[in-house]
Amino acid sequence: MASPDDFDPTHVLDGWSAPAPAPLEDLELSALLKAGSGSLDAAKKARMKARGFDVDDVQDVEPRQARAARPTRTEAPLLDLRFMRTPTDRRVLPKWQPLAWIALARRVRGASAELVQPPGRPVVVENHAPQWLCALWPPQRVDTPLLSRWPDLAMLVGAETLFGALHQVLAELPPDAVLWPAQLDADWALLAELVLHHDASLRAAQVQALRELAEAERRAAFARINDGYARHGRLALRRARGAAR
Repeated sequence: MASPDDFDPTHVLDGWSAPAPAPLEDLELSALLKAGSGSLDAAKKARMKARGFDVDDVQDVEPRQARAARPTRTEAPLLDLRFMRTPTDRRVLPKWQPLAWIALARRVRGASAELVQPPGRPVVVENHAPQWLCALWPPQRVDTPLLSRWPDLAMLVGAETLFGALHQVLAELPPDAVLWPAQLDADWALLAELVLHHDASLRAAQVQALRELAEAERRAAFARINDGYARHGRLALRRARGAAR
């Protein structure tokens, strides 16, 4: 008989082995992996539940290696480009037609800001939209438009776009009038001078912009005349003298 002193606790589990788990007769791994997409019959669900599995918790778990190998697809965001569309108005015509008013518009100054001190109040910053010099001619009664040198109206307006400037011109016309924004030659120096002489509400920056435009147009006109004379004027003068003889 062994004495207590001969007891060795490290040999208590010698010869012991864990019992084999109950067999899962019909339960296949493929069924578990496809539980999210397929369906199990009631008998299989009952057997799984008896073995401690909750069928509702079974998920189709993709191995980590497969997830890493599969390319990631990123859906491109949908952009709302409606704000980029050019505004339209049935009163603004894409081409000339009889009985249409004719408008010219030219940007003379970009957006700006200035410090203003109202009487008895602190200095504030005023932001101003781009400035457009606009002129308006009445409907022409010919097959093609022919502008006179003097418009019916010349004005300086502030607007972010040409379309916005044209809408301010439309406000000066009868409700049923249509407008054609033309790209025709005009005496821009004269138009600027008309606004300078007749609009007493112009700010200092607007006056400067109109004066600079008028001066630039006069210099450009002189350069065109001088270049034209240098190329053609002398020849025409010689022909005129030869004819006089």
